[in-house]
Amino acid sequence: MSERTGKSIFAHKQTYSRKGNSKSGSVSDIADEAERLDGACPHVADPQPPTILVGIRPSEVVALIEQRIAEQNKLLRQLRKEQPDRKDALRGIRSDTHVLIGSVFSFPDPVGDMDQAEYLRWRSDVIAFARDDAARNAAEVLSIVEHLDESHPHVHVLAVPICADGNMRMDAKRCHEGHHEQDRHKDQGWSGSPSRSYKQAMRGWQDRYHAEVGAKHGQARTGPRRRRLDRPAWKAEQERLKAQKEAEIAILRAEEARRLADEEERRRDLVMQDTVASRLQEAETVHAIAAGGLIAAIRQADPDPVLIERLEIPGQMGSWTNHDADRNREMHSALAPVLSDGLEALRQLPVGPGLLGGLSGFLRGLAGWVNRLADASPRWLKWPETVAYVAQGAKQAFGTTYTASTLAEVIETSPAWQSFTGEARARLDQARAVQALTKPHVSLPEVASHRHRPDA
Repeated sequence: MSERTGKSIFAHKQTYSRKGNSKSGSVSDIADEAERLDGACPHVADPQPPTILVGIRPSEVVALIEQRIAEQNKLLRQLRKEQPDRKDALRGIRSDTHVLIGSVFSFPDPVGDMDQAEYLRWRSDVIAFARDDAARNAAEVLSIVEHLDESHPHVHVLAVPICADGNMRMDAKRCHEGHHEQDRHKDQGWSGSPSRSYKQAMRGWQDRYHAEVGAKHGQARTGPRRRRLDRPAWKAEQERLKAQKEAEIAILRAEEARRLADEEERRRDLVMQDTVASRLQEAETVHAIAAGGLIAAIRQADPDPVLIERLEIPGQMGSWTNHDADRNREMHSALAPVLSDGLEALRQLPVGPGLLGGLSGFLRGLAGWVNRLADASPRWLKWPETVAYVAQGAKQAFGTTYTASTLAEVIETSPAWQSFTGEARARLDQARAVQALTKPHVSLPEVASHRHRPDA
């Protein structure tokens, strides 16, 4: 088995000018290759359009660079007139000035063999690294594209310098660790080749990429041959990286499980709070109806003026007690069965889907009962006399100490209405107590414990 079967990182960063040179292509060459334009990528057997992960298309990056250079050169010309002593520092941006930072990051597994979920996690980490890397170097990421048409999937990042006082000429080399250290080597007059500082800085950049991305995905810093590792040492490192990767995945899965659990808990809390609020609203409505009395409830449910009038007319007991025996028997024979049915109904708690639904059914039954009383009363019997007859019967049936003066009072003193009002009060108290328990607790600043602390 080959020594290079293990996975290692691949990350590269370089700067480019609009003109290009013998060592590197131009800005347009790099953008055309990244966008897979015709003739720009002869090394790819079957070029496919890239997937744009962040920002704009590479060709749009070129156009934006030209626009910014034109605007910046105009500004530099103006500043040279205003500050002639800084003429050299404010010279214009030439075609050979490096104005683009291009980076490429490759996934170690072939396209056909890669684990899709693992690749997507790696890709997300690469994007985060590229953005942070640009911010560290005073650059702006304009485009990140993905290629899946070569043997290994890879990501291209195109960034440009941020125009600022420290970099008026959009010099990309000032945004690149290698060039920055190489220039510092020259300025300080250090011994040895400046390229040594360049390479050392880029090794540091790759170390950072390995620490922030590669190691999280089981990728070694370099291959065994480059590091002169023997097979057992290389295998041991691969096992360590594999364990590290599995640990990272386990942490991600645990975090995702916690996130899902938190979301489910928040969803249940919202459902519970909605349910509690709905029940409290219903309890408040029912209590308001009970407290308002029977007539108010009927006016709200079915404002029948005839029914309300019959319920509010006072009884006149003295009138019917003066009738002769025959009329009294006729009255009793006509009204007693209807009165008995009504009194039986007034002993029961309203039944229905919820207390409010039970009340609605109770009021409908009540209206029917009052209409039956009116229909059953003999023609010669006046309605106040019927009311007095019913009130007297209710007093005996319910064991009250006084005789109600209207049918509304008869009903409001009945066990049914008293049970309804008592249940309405209990439901409201219960709903308010439940709401108080389900309200989110607000932590107060812990100031009391420090109030009397002596000065250090």
